[in-house]
Amino acid sequence: MKKRLFALTSCVVLSVAVLSGCSASTVQKITEVAEKASEQAETPSDAETTPSPTPAPKETTLALKKTATVGDWKFTVKKTTVKNKIRTSQFMEAKADKGNRLVIASITVTNMGKKKGTFLPMVGMKNTMVTAKLLDKDGREYQPSAVTGYEKDIANKSIKPLEKKSGILVFNIPKKVTKNLKSCKIRIGTEGESVLYPAK
Repeated sequence: MKKRLFALTSCVVLSVAVLSGCSASTVQKITEVAEKASEQAETPSDAETTPSPTPAPKETTLALKKTATVGDWKFTVKKTTVKNKIRTSQFMEAKADKGNRLVIASITVTNMGKKKGTFLPMVGMKNTMVTAKLLDKDGREYQPSAVTGYEKDIANKSIKPLEKKSGILVFNIPKKVTKNLKSCKIRIGTEGESVLYPAK
C-alpha cells in the first residue's frame, strides 16, 4: 500500500513538475517531500492503535457448600435434589414437564453491594447480570424455570444490601439427563466471571 501510494504521488508530482518546467533539483526536492508525505499517511495515528484483546472469562470450580463471590453477590449452592413435583402452597404444586424431572438446587445468597439488587434478574445488562444454567455432559444448557408465586424461588429475587436469603433454583430438564446428574454442572455468574458447582 505504501509503495503504491508513493508511486502515485510521485507520478502526480513529476507530471506537474514537467508541465510547469521545473529544474531537476526542484523535481528531486518535490519527490522527497512526496515520499515523506506518503510515509506519514502510512503511519497509524494514536486513535488508530490496535485494540487490546478481550480477557478470557474467569471460571472457578467449587464443591457444594463452598461459598463464591461474583460482583456484589456472595452465594453458596448447598445441595441438589430431583423430584417430579414440588408443593408451592397448601393447594398448589409445580410439576415437571412430560418426560422431565425437576432438579432443585438449594442456595443462599447475600447482597454485598451498597444498593438493593436483583439476583438472577429476568432482564439486565448482558455483560454484568448474574445468570444461572445447568450444563449436561455434552454442554447443553438449561435455564432455571420460574416457579410463579413461590416464595422460595430465588431467581429474580430483590435483596437489600447485606441481606441474606435462602431459596431454591428449579431446572426442568429431561429425565435421561437427571440419571447422569453427577456429570452435570451448575454455572452461576456473569459473562466475564462465573462459578461451577457439581449438580450432584
